[in-house]
Amino acid sequence: MSESNSTSGDAPLDEEARREQLSSEFIDLVDDFSKFSEECAFLFDGFSAVAQEPESITPDTSEGIRHLCFWLKYEVIGYRYKIDELRERWKAIKREL
Repeated sequence: MSESNSTSGDAPLDEEARREQLSSEFIDLVDDFSKFSEECAFLFDGFSAVAQEPESITPDTSEGIRHLCFWLKYEVIGYRYKIDELRERWKAIKREL
């Protein structure tokens, strides 16, 4: 009987711990995205500068731009995945309430 009470008593703690973990992960994601957006702003300024002087676009410059665009694309996909994952976990917690 005390085992049953202990289990039900632990449930709110587990739920609170899950919410705390999710909150912590969300804050980390926001911080990461903030840094990423700063990097993007820097890169976009660089792309704009290069585009204003197309004669400066060498094959190496072109390859660098291609590489950065590829990186940006997959970073955005990664953030979208992380956001969707957190959203689903948050919905699961809300359904349990």
